[in-house]
Amino acid sequence: MRPLWAVALLGLASPAYADWQFVQSWTDPLQNFETRAATTTNDAGFGLHLYRNPIGRIYALLTLPDGTADLVRNGVVATLTPEGFDAKQIETQSEQGRIVEYAISTGRMLRDRLWHGQGEAPAFGTFHDLLEAPSLSATLSLTTGEQVQTSWSMDGAATPIAQALGVSMDGAAAGSEWEDAASQALLAAMTACQFPKLDVLCVQKVSTCSAKISEERDIDAFETCIADDP
Repeated sequence: MRPLWAVALLGLASPAYADWQFVQSWTDPLQNFETRAATTTNDAGFGLHLYRNPIGRIYALLTLPDGTADLVRNGVVATLTPEGFDAKQIETQSEQGRIVEYAISTGRMLRDRLWHGQGEAPAFGTFHDLLEAPSLSATLSLTTGEQVQTSWSMDGAATPIAQALGVSMDGAAAGSEWEDAASQALLAAMTACQFPKLDVLCVQKVSTCSAKISEERDIDAFETCIADDP
């Protein structure tokens, strides 16, 4: 098990992207479980939130801006299209199937499972395509009978997705092996600060340099940072 301080240091700093953000503590509004999320809101006010549920499945939650009519509740509610890849229809049902997990529409938000979450990364499918695409667009069916189209850029999404989902995108380090290596690097640095006696300035420097891991996903840069003279 990783020490609590190591987990805390990994979440100390989050990247300040104008569009995409990593949220350390985010609550799924449909089932109220707490998780980490990569989120963005486009200029039109449509939100996109990517996160895992407690058993590791990856979801996309779409939210509507104020002033937009509600989404339909049943049937094909939306179509998601990663730019350059095949579209995926999102279908809801009044009752969930025992095998097929349908999307859920509340009228103001839509949640759909993108990937079962097993393994390091998907080899195909909508989530794989989303990681490869420069943008994601959605066509949403409204209760007025109209459809609205919107899109989100994937620029700046790599590090928030790596942090929130543990999945590598655009070279941003992620996955269990990387997490273990990062934890070991933090543990070694913090342990060095405690011998022959606790060095508070050393601890502060490790905390500051930990942004090299949490923001830049770069263990070598972290080790260089803590080795530099103040």
